[in-house]
Amino acid sequence: MFDHLSFRTKFVVIGVVLAGPLSTMVGFVASRYDQRVAQAQARETALLRSSRLRELAVALAVHRGLSARILAGGEAVSPELVQVQKRVDRLLYEARDAIPPDQWRTADAVGGPPLVTEVHDLMRLSDPGRPDRNFVRHNAVIDALLNLNARVGIGPDADPGDRNDAALLHLAFQQLPMLLEALGRQRGWGSAVLTLEEYEPADVNRYMLYTGGAMQQLEAVGSAREAVAATDRLLGGPSQPQPLTQALAQANAFSARSLATVSAHQGGTAAAAGHFQAGTVAINRLDGLAQHFSARLLADAQRDLRQAQRGRAISLLGVGLVAIVLLVMYRGFERSTVLRLRALQRASARLADGRFEERVQVDGSDEIARLSGALDDMRQRLQIAVSERAEALAAHASARAKTEFLARWSHDLRTPLAAVLGFADMLLERPTPALSGPQRDEVLHIREAGEHLLALVNDVLAVASLNAPHGVPQRDEAVAVAPLVASAVHLVQAQARAASVQLQWPRHGEPDTPLWVRGDRTRLLQVLANLLSNAIKYNDTGGQVALRWIQDSDKVRLSVEDNGCGIAEDDLPRLFRPYERLEATDRTVEGTGLGLSNVKRLLEAMGGDVTVESRLGEGTCFTVVLRRSAPPQATPVPPAEPLPPLQAHIAYVEDDETNVLLLEAMLAAEPGLRLSVFPDGASALAQPPACDLWIIDGQLPDVDGLELLARLRQQLGRLPRAVMFSADALPCRRDNALAAGFRDLWVKPMGRDELLRRLRQQLPPARPAGVSAAPLAQ
Repeated sequence: MFDHLSFRTKFVVIGVVLAGPLSTMVGFVASRYDQRVAQAQARETALLRSSRLRELAVALAVHRGLSARILAGGEAVSPELVQVQKRVDRLLYEARDAIPPDQWRTADAVGGPPLVTEVHDLMRLSDPGRPDRNFVRHNAVIDALLNLNARVGIGPDADPGDRNDAALLHLAFQQLPMLLEALGRQRGWGSAVLTLEEYEPADVNRYMLYTGGAMQQLEAVGSAREAVAATDRLLGGPSQPQPLTQALAQANAFSARSLATVSAHQGGTAAAAGHFQAGTVAINRLDGLAQHFSARLLADAQRDLRQAQRGRAISLLGVGLVAIVLLVMYRGFERSTVLRLRALQRASARLADGRFEERVQVDGSDEIARLSGALDDMRQRLQIAVSERAEALAAHASARAKTEFLARWSHDLRTPLAAVLGFADMLLERPTPALSGPQRDEVLHIREAGEHLLALVNDVLAVASLNAPHGVPQRDEAVAVAPLVASAVHLVQAQARAASVQLQWPRHGEPDTPLWVRGDRTRLLQVLANLLSNAIKYNDTGGQVALRWIQDSDKVRLSVEDNGCGIAEDDLPRLFRPYERLEATDRTVEGTGLGLSNVKRLLEAMGGDVTVESRLGEGTCFTVVLRRSAPPQATPVPPAEPLPPLQAHIAYVEDDETNVLLLEAMLAAEPGLRLSVFPDGASALAQPPACDLWIIDGQLPDVDGLELLARLRQQLGRLPRAVMFSADALPCRRDNALAAGFRDLWVKPMGRDELLRRLRQQLPPARPAGVSAAPLAQ
């Protein structure tokens, strides 16, 4: 397929092939950068939301501790508590604006108030005298905030394919916030217990529960060694190489001191305040590291965003550069290759049209220039060879290009000829009163013209066949001149009337003894019809064409003379060359330039000749010279014995209604024949009758005749007696039919006598006497 494309299309295809993957790659890179931009933006948003939630949770934890001491009776409302409450309100407002409403959860999943309402209620210290309930409510709200923090913080950054990143995010957004909350609970409830003068067992148990949770979280964070080490590398510096490890150690120390202080019953207001302050320092240090970690993630996201935008811009610039380079290359390729090849194409077209005068020349010294030089050498050789071998080249081209075309089209010509000749014969076989004398003569002319056309079609098949490589076989027989001339005139009368040209020929017999010539009657009729047709075509309106013949020793000369435009003397030598149409000829007249060359070839094959005399503007006279012949001797024909009537059931598969009517008319005189007609293969296969003979057309609208016979054989379980009736007379068609199981191939058109003779050959013996036959189907 690539060989059939133009050079411009090839270059475009190659450019697309080269630029397509490159553009796809650049587009993929740009899409990856876009994806990184989206991820960085999502991470930035998640970090900001998580930061606000984390600050809100820490503030609530501080409020939890302060409120626990106040509700336990340790002190009155302090300015520090008021500042914490204001901070909680501000952080809650910022979190509500940053996080979608559908992300919020209630503090009490069973049916408690909404999370925001619960935070506001906690700020009012609505549980006086019940520090345990206040602490539990704070815990529930903080747990809800930590869950929300895990959803909005871990979600956009969790990558199942990167375990290190997942561990870092899990540490930052889940483990550290849970540790901070556990430490806050130990800090707050421990401070509340230390405030009491006497420890209640329930308060001590709750404190031990919170302390165990804090130690458990410390142990869980400490077990994530790889994540802690990676965080230390990310956040550490020269002055503090392991900030997270040190913060965890400080938190662990606070938890242990808190447990020792509470267990030793070293309470009091000062002890509670110191305990709360120590816990706050440890918690704030861990919280600062978490905030630092979020800031580093935010910086990384912004860096990724800048890199993605820069990479996308570079990729788009690369696409533009590729397009510019391809355009420049294409322009250079077009000037150096396409335009020069077009010049060679135009030169080749001139050579194909037979114009060899203009030189083929292309500037340059590359392969195209060398090709132009070779083409110019070929031009010079062709210029010499064409003048010497025009007739041989034309004959060869004609045989090669038209053989198959003529052979196939002969099938389409034979089909209507079958109806023309068949019905003409049926009219002539009717009793004499059925047709008047002039009508009978007209039917005879129809049959004679049809037989002539059928003979020409058979010649086409003979030329197309490999068995006749040197032309059409010629018969050598005696032909009467006067009937031959009359038949030729009848063939062109319609053309003469349309052109308003008068035909003149002897109509009342011959002056002396009737003349006979040697040759093939069909070929002679073709020669005269061709000469008369040319004389009419190249004549003027109101012109005349005269046909005469005379005897000259052992020759007979037939002349066709017109008073038309005539032919220049210089053009006469080229008149009988194949495909030669003289410059003086009107190009609007239909023709291929083969008529006169065929006339000369046919006459020479029969031992005759043709000459021409013409003067420009006065007319032309063609003279056909033929060998004279004696009349043929009539041979008596013995009378034919009467044949027994035919009795059989015939199935006829034919889609042409005219052919069906013709066959029915031919068989009407045989009452013992019953005919079942099927218009296509499907109807024949639907209910195949029990018949004596199948007559199947070779080309049906739904199935080929060969395939139909195969299906009948499969359906009936045996090979039926069948013949193919087709207008395709090629030898290969007969071979294929016989190989498929047909008994014979009958070629259309076929006369009634020939049809009946062939039926007698194919039908089984007649039925015994006394067995009646059904009438012929109409």
